[in-house]
Amino acid sequence: MKKRSAVRGGAAGKGWLVALALELMSCIIMGLVMVLCNIDRTATAYSIVNAQSELGARQNLQAKLEVERERLLSPYELRRKAEEFGMHEPKAHQVRRMEIQ
Repeated sequence: MKKRSAVRGGAAGKGWLVALALELMSCIIMGLVMVLCNIDRTATAYSIVNAQSELGARQNLQAKLEVERERLLSPYELRRKAEEFGMHEPKAHQVRRMEIQ
């Protein structure tokens, strides 16, 4: 009878070791998955920050270009450019008016 209990004790001891090994492997795999997710999250955050800074730079450039356009289309600037190219206001007989029907 003692031989049977010794066999059972050995099998139970091996089952415990197998369970421990599986738990250890699952912990290692979960740790690696967490590390990979963290790396992906960091890369995504970095690309978002880059996109936001690029958007801010483009918005600043657009605002500067709008100010420049308004300056170039101002009556003073248009008059100055017209004089520079020898242009002047049309005389009364040079103006044609069209009726809208």
